Amino acid sequence: MKLIVVDDEKGIVEGLQKMIGRYLPECEVIGTAHNGLEGRNLIQRRQPDIVITDIRMPQADGLDMISMLKETDCAAKFILLSGYADFEYARRGIQLGVKFYINKPVEEEELSGCVRQVMEEIRADRAKQQEMIELKQEVHSRNQEEALRSILELGVDHTDLVEELLRSAHIPTTNTRFASIMIELEGTMDALKEIGFEPLLRQIDLALKPYRGVYRFRYSGPQVAVLIAHGSTIAYGELIRVIRRLKEAVSRELNLSIAAGIGTVQEQAAGISRSFEEARMALSYKVVKGAGAVIPFPETMNREGQIRPVSEETIAKLESALDNMDEAECVGIIRGIFRGMETAPGISPADLQQQCLNILLSSIRNMSFQQLQQNGFLGRHILSLEGISRFRTLEHLEEWMVQVIRGMIAFKVEHHVPKKKDMITEIKEYVTTHYNEPISLADLASRFFISPYYLSQFFKQKTGDTYLNFLTQIRMNKAKELLERTDLKVYEVCQRVGYSDPQHFARMFEKVAGCKPRDYRKNLPDM
Repeated sequence: MKLIVVDDEKGIVEGLQKMIGRYLPECEVIGTAHNGLEGRNLIQRRQPDIVITDIRMPQADGLDMISMLKETDCAAKFILLSGYADFEYARRGIQLGVKFYINKPVEEEELSGCVRQVMEEIRADRAKQQEMIELKQEVHSRNQEEALRSILELGVDHTDLVEELLRSAHIPTTNTRFASIMIELEGTMDALKEIGFEPLLRQIDLALKPYRGVYRFRYSGPQVAVLIAHGSTIAYGELIRVIRRLKEAVSRELNLSIAAGIGTVQEQAAGISRSFEEARMALSYKVVKGAGAVIPFPETMNREGQIRPVSEETIAKLESALDNMDEAECVGIIRGIFRGMETAPGISPADLQQQCLNILLSSIRNMSFQQLQQNGFLGRHILSLEGISRFRTLEHLEEWMVQVIRGMIAFKVEHHVPKKKDMITEIKEYVTTHYNEPISLADLASRFFISPYYLSQFFKQKTGDTYLNFLTQIRMNKAKELLERTDLKVYEVCQRVGYSDPQHFARMFEKVAGCKPRDYRKNLPDM
């Protein structure tokens, strides 16, 4: 603790310095003064934690000095030193917020006890301030994560809303480039439970330190979503190298393995959702690239000279049959694909393996990470390159593929996964019931055993609207009902309909209803 002594008697100042040095080793006397004006200037300059001051001094007494310092928001704690039992002085001191007094002549025990009492009060004040700072940071982080989740799951057609959400998250948009990354911890969840996510987040912060803004949060299960917002050009090649160095650091420092998908750099905020979808898609290619892969999105694009993939029409039929758990239809489609392979000229075993991977990737792209994790059969077969590479004949590959597809259907039947034709209705019913809970697209996808990306596309295809718009409309309709029928305050309505930030809620309400919540209630007709 830093301490200053102010007294017009030099002998008392020197005596106090000696006692403090002997009995209060945790305190350091950083200056002394011999009148009130000199003391005021010294205290303003050195900013001590504690000031021991005499009351009666020339030029300005101790209480005048304290009064002048209080006007400058001085945070020091004051101990008054006086040989006068004067009630008026004590009363003025109390009015100035002084709670501690020492009588002259000063005894070592009284000085030590009083200063230690002041130090305890200072520590308690600092603990409260730190608690408030951490609470504000936690609220800010939660609001920021909520805004980022909304941005990442919006899709590419909501430029205005993306800008507004970025502003609410205090993320700059002017002259800023953006890139998204999806990072996934590999291996069992035991290691993750042991160390938690914080060490990984710290490694991400260290690796991405060269970029102006880095926003990361736990997205779903063992996945971390990262958004980079940089004020100048983001060199894509350098970004890839940075993520590879991050992978090496996580392995070296935490003894963990990660895989990462890297979306492309976007010049405008409206492209963030696109970059994030690319990052998720790139990460899904770790099935092909193997464990611990760092996969830039451009590497997942089809290139000329590769074996021609199974047609989109055939894949769509296979997906539909899987969604409806029609085993006979699935097996028939697989048989048809292999009959086509038999007629392909010059096809090699490597080509066959690649073709099977393409089919399997297309077959599982509608499945969530949690579904794949729970399905031991898929883990042993689909998520291992050895599952394909051990086969050397077309017939063996065909039978293996049929068994994998049957395993998918058996898993869906066992876990009562709803058929695709009923899924949107069930999702709508669930959201309508649980609108007041923090149900992100990732949470919903996990509940209905479907990938977030596919759910986003499928919901819009079937309803003509995005999931986020649907959820927002449900919440706003309920907010209107509460404003009309109850006396709840606006912030209470905000909490009742699933929002944590009243300002964000008010902006969303105004977008939907055309006016602020308070104005909406004022304009209601008298009943």
